[in-house]
Amino acid sequence: MIKFFRKIRHRLLSENKFSKYLLYAIGEIILVVIGILIALQINNWNENRKLEKSKHKLMLAIKKELTTNKAKMETYLTELHECNTKFNQVVRFSVGDYEITTDSLKYYLSGMVYGRTLSIFNSVREEAINSGKFELLSDSLKQSLSLLKDYTDSRNSIQNKSIDLISYENDLSVDELIASLYMTPVVPDELTVQPKIPVHPEYSLEGPQLVNLVKKPETYLTLNRIYFKHVADEVWVKHGLIAVTDKTIKLIDKELNEQ
Repeated sequence: MIKFFRKIRHRLLSENKFSKYLLYAIGEIILVVIGILIALQINNWNENRKLEKSKHKLMLAIKKELTTNKAKMETYLTELHECNTKFNQVVRFSVGDYEITTDSLKYYLSGMVYGRTLSIFNSVREEAINSGKFELLSDSLKQSLSLLKDYTDSRNSIQNKSIDLISYENDLSVDELIASLYMTPVVPDELTVQPKIPVHPEYSLEGPQLVNLVKKPETYLTLNRIYFKHVADEVWVKHGLIAVTDKTIKLIDKELNEQ
């Protein structure tokens, strides 16, 4: 092909047909430019196809992580709600708004503190940010994921502050009260690795002693403070983390269907 064009140029020059040669040269340049543009267009198409493939793969990975988190949060929320229901009945009993038998009181006390820690995965998002792939996502999806990260960070901060409310260095009063009220955290069976520690005889209260302790104003204040922490976490997980997670998953599904 190159030899063919070269022969044409030589023939036009040898015949002194300069104007035709000039037109031919311009046409050849135009053809070269068009070829370059076509090559660039094909290259851009290939690059865009690769980016779309990476974006699709990233959204699937994010959805998988969010789905796992949602399942964990729903399990956590269900079990936390059961503990909070028992806690509510004990606090109501403490102020005289609710009557229960001593055996029931002891049962509620032993099951109203939830011992599972909610761990939320965020490795896919962090890796996407560090690698620069996070920018492949749509603005709506990036905003939703950032909002979810803010909710998670805020909950963790509130959780730490809530723990500080009932933790006092060199002050065993709260620990003594928790022990006397049989408030051992409810640890799920799959997380249990050691036998449950029994209550020390000095803190093992029965009948009227246990009822009187629960009904003390000081006990009410401590129970109410701990109860508020657990209820706040229930609200935060249900109406914050789960709600935003579910919204983000639906947004991912919508964008995946549009591809």
